[in-house]
Amino acid sequence: MTEPERLGGGISLSFPANEDDTSSPKTLPRRLRRRLLEPKSPVSAEEIDSKLRDADLRRQHYYESLSSKARPKTRSPRSAPIEELSQRLESKLNAAEQKRLSILEKDLARLAKLDEARQAAKNGLVQRVEKQRDELETKVEEKVQKAEKNRMLLFKAMAQRRAAKRQRAAQSLMQRAILDNRYKESVRAAIYQKRAAAESKRMGILEAERRRANTRLRQVFGAASSVQSQKEAERRKMKDRLEERLQRAKKLKAQYLRRRRGVFSARQRSETMRKKQEHLVRMLERCWRRFAKYKKSTIVLARAYRDLRIDAKSIESVPFEQLAIQMNSVAVIRTVKELLDRLEIRLTLSQGSTVKNIDHLLKHIFPPARRGNSPSSVSQSEQRSPNFKKMGHEKLKKIARYPARIFLCAYMIKQHPDATFRARGEHEIALVDSATFLIREFELLVKIMLEGPGDNASLLTPGPKKFRSQLEAFDKTWCSYLEGFVVWKINDAKLLENELVGTQKPEPSEGFKHTSLNQRPLKVSSPTVRAILTKTDGGGAGESKAPEDSLRQSSSSPGSSSSTPSLNSGLDATLASENEVIVNEIVHENSSTFADSFDAGTGDSSNLQVKVKETMEKAFWDGVMESMKQSQPDFSWVIKLMNEVRDELCEISPKDWRQEIVQTIDTDVLSQLLAAGNVDMGYLGNILEFSLGILLKLSAPANEEEIRSTHHKLMTELGEIVPTEDQSNSSYAVLMVKGLRFVLQQIQILKKEISKSRLKLLEPLLKGPAGLEYLKKSFSSRYGSPDQAASSLPLTKRWLFSVRGEAEKEWDEHKDALSAVTNNNPGSSGLPSTTMRTGGNVPSVSKVNAPLSPFPGIELSECKGETVDLLVRLGLLKMVSEIGGLTLETIPETFQLNLTRLRAIQSQIQKVILVSISVLILQQTLASPNASDVETITWTCINRLYEMLDAKADAGLSEIMETFSELLESDDAETKKQVIANMLVKSLQAGDPVFTRVSQTIYLATRAAVMAGNNTKRKQLVETMLRRIGAASLSDKVVEVSDILVLVANVSRSVHGFWYEELLKKPN
Repeated sequence: MTEPERLGGGISLSFPANEDDTSSPKTLPRRLRRRLLEPKSPVSAEEIDSKLRDADLRRQHYYESLSSKARPKTRSPRSAPIEELSQRLESKLNAAEQKRLSILEKDLARLAKLDEARQAAKNGLVQRVEKQRDELETKVEEKVQKAEKNRMLLFKAMAQRRAAKRQRAAQSLMQRAILDNRYKESVRAAIYQKRAAAESKRMGILEAERRRANTRLRQVFGAASSVQSQKEAERRKMKDRLEERLQRAKKLKAQYLRRRRGVFSARQRSETMRKKQEHLVRMLERCWRRFAKYKKSTIVLARAYRDLRIDAKSIESVPFEQLAIQMNSVAVIRTVKELLDRLEIRLTLSQGSTVKNIDHLLKHIFPPARRGNSPSSVSQSEQRSPNFKKMGHEKLKKIARYPARIFLCAYMIKQHPDATFRARGEHEIALVDSATFLIREFELLVKIMLEGPGDNASLLTPGPKKFRSQLEAFDKTWCSYLEGFVVWKINDAKLLENELVGTQKPEPSEGFKHTSLNQRPLKVSSPTVRAILTKTDGGGAGESKAPEDSLRQSSSSPGSSSSTPSLNSGLDATLASENEVIVNEIVHENSSTFADSFDAGTGDSSNLQVKVKETMEKAFWDGVMESMKQSQPDFSWVIKLMNEVRDELCEISPKDWRQEIVQTIDTDVLSQLLAAGNVDMGYLGNILEFSLGILLKLSAPANEEEIRSTHHKLMTELGEIVPTEDQSNSSYAVLMVKGLRFVLQQIQILKKEISKSRLKLLEPLLKGPAGLEYLKKSFSSRYGSPDQAASSLPLTKRWLFSVRGEAEKEWDEHKDALSAVTNNNPGSSGLPSTTMRTGGNVPSVSKVNAPLSPFPGIELSECKGETVDLLVRLGLLKMVSEIGGLTLETIPETFQLNLTRLRAIQSQIQKVILVSISVLILQQTLASPNASDVETITWTCINRLYEMLDAKADAGLSEIMETFSELLESDDAETKKQVIANMLVKSLQAGDPVFTRVSQTIYLATRAAVMAGNNTKRKQLVETMLRRIGAASLSDKVVEVSDILVLVANVSRSVHGFWYEELLKKPN
């Protein structure tokens, strides 16, 4: 066939109209069936869509390739057949397209059905797997719960076995401790009986020896007195004979002189008179030069005073402290004293007997010494000495008319009245005016002495004044000023007495401050100290005191005998007796003996009494040393101190030694040596050696080595400052005063040891029924019998009836809590509440052992619900749980002796509350996932907080935050500290819920411990209560506080039980 023919002809395709024969078989091939049944991963809708798109693309490519095979043919001239062929072909193509579309739709429907079947199979499988998994989880959970239940039952059984075992061990230990205590008590009683028998036997032997020695002494004294009377009679006879001879010799001498006077001529008498006049002139010149050199003239003294620059203008801008220091200078006081003494002499010479007598005013400022100068305190040997009366008159003459210190006080009163006076009344205002007039007159008098009389006008007598008239004007103003000064001093003494009584009232139960070694607030340790403290300007001993000190200390006059009895009577009326305080402390003492902690000479450094005593003693010794350092030392202080040493040694020594002490320390011989100017250091050293030897004999062997070493140290110090031969006697006097001070200090230490020994002997007796009986008798003597309790104990009555209404309810709550702990009730020891649940909780190992009483004298028994016991324990607990501090005006009369003890308990409870709140806030702030770290930090915080609170009584928020800052070392430590500070300030307020909850929990825990007493479940009960606020580690602190409360309650019930019962009998 040619090409045109081939191109002109067409291609015929035959497509059957019936599609059934050409459709896909109804059953799938085995290969496809096997492929569909193969397990494979579920196909997603996206994968199916992608496969369908690929199949559609392949189908289009197939049809395109198929249509491309039908090549177009050239049109022949015969167009009609060709058109028919094209129409036929087009119709076939359309039929083929429809066939293709129908096949495609069938394939899509088939694939959709397959996808639905596959999805249905997949969903069924997933549901079946989920159902099986839920059933398996249910079975596993049931098995776990069953295992946990079995484990808890096993744990509970093991805990019950351990508790029973511990309880049996505790009971055995308690029985063993009871047997040991009984055995020790019997041994102690036997030892005490043997010691008492030996002591009585020794005292009998000593008493017999003392009687024999007294008999011998009386015989010796009788013989000595007879011999002395004989010698005295012979001495009087010899004196009479000598008097007769002297009288005869005087008569013969007068006769001889009369005869000789008539023999000499007038020339010889005139020559003799001229020589006498020349001799008198030379003597006068020599006396004047000596007077001007040593005692100085009046104008020289005035110039020396002017150089001091003490006048009204110079001190206007001087502060009070600087002015006091200037007035306290030894040079100032000496210069002023010399000038005033000279003015007194000039006044006496000018006026004579017309000088106004002001001795009655000076006696108020310089009261007589209580001891040392009084007839009752001066020894018989001193009274028999011939110089005794003469020395007494000389001491009276030493009182100056113008005391330098009182005069200098005028400047301080005028310039600083507010700092000098306690109050401003009419007496103080009048005294300021008198001081102003006195200063003006004195400065005018000094101006006249320096510049001479001129146009000077006085306030009293206007016009030109001379020295004599101005001196009289000064004396008049001085008398007015001194009178106002005395009146003010008497009023100031009353104010001081009232202040001391008010200072002593708040703490009457401190046994360390009212013992026999320190009986009064202002009682000084020696009579010599009291003597010097009442002087302000006598002798030179007072030259070192400041003017304001002289005002304050002299305010205890007029006459210490007038102010001290009133002060003592006021104290005795308001405070309990000292013996009662001591017995009360011994009865309440727990771990150590009262004698070991007792020290009468020392105490709290902040205590007013101790500070006053130390200040007064220091002022006394400073005054004595100043008087010894002067060019002419006052040796009377050495004699007084020597008398003090002798009296103290005689007081603490046996009677057999007293005669030797009096003979060795002979103050008569010492006074004669010092009066003659013969300072024999060897004699004084022998006296010191003898005194220290007596102390070594009296002291305990354990303290002997310490006393020897101290003595050797003193002798070394004194040897380093031994004066040379060319120095004055003042250096020797200073050495002697230092030695006597050391001896007096050792005597005071020995007296304290003796007091401690006596207390140790009495403690075993006083810790038993004897001490309670003594307290009962003292209370009865102070407040009357129990029948008078309603009127004599108003505070106690009000206190009992305030507790009575809630006692039964709280007792029921305590019994319920105790029974819950005994039965291991889980409800009582559950988790903390939602507001208190903070995560950390420091574990505290609960000891089920029976608590041993820390107070061996009194048993800490459990409360059984008896009315008096229940009310006393609850009342004490409520009293110390109050936020406000306890005072003497609010505390019941039965507990006034224990005011300090109850204050300490109140402070401990408040510390527990503070530490609990702080730990609670710290646990809320910490975010550590490790529980052991939180527990360690919490335990460290508790210890450091207690150390800080014990070291600083007035610690505040800053100190607590410093303690927290040491524990917070993270990056956000500052933020945490700020959060803790804000929460702590908020939580420590009285109305805050946290503070209320913590305080109530601490109260419940303390109540449980107080009620439980010696119950074996007490510690566990307290921990259960404290665990509610995460403070179980503080159970030991709570138990310690409750022990003291139970002790105080048991003692009070034993002593004041009759009064309590009498008060409860009467209706409210």
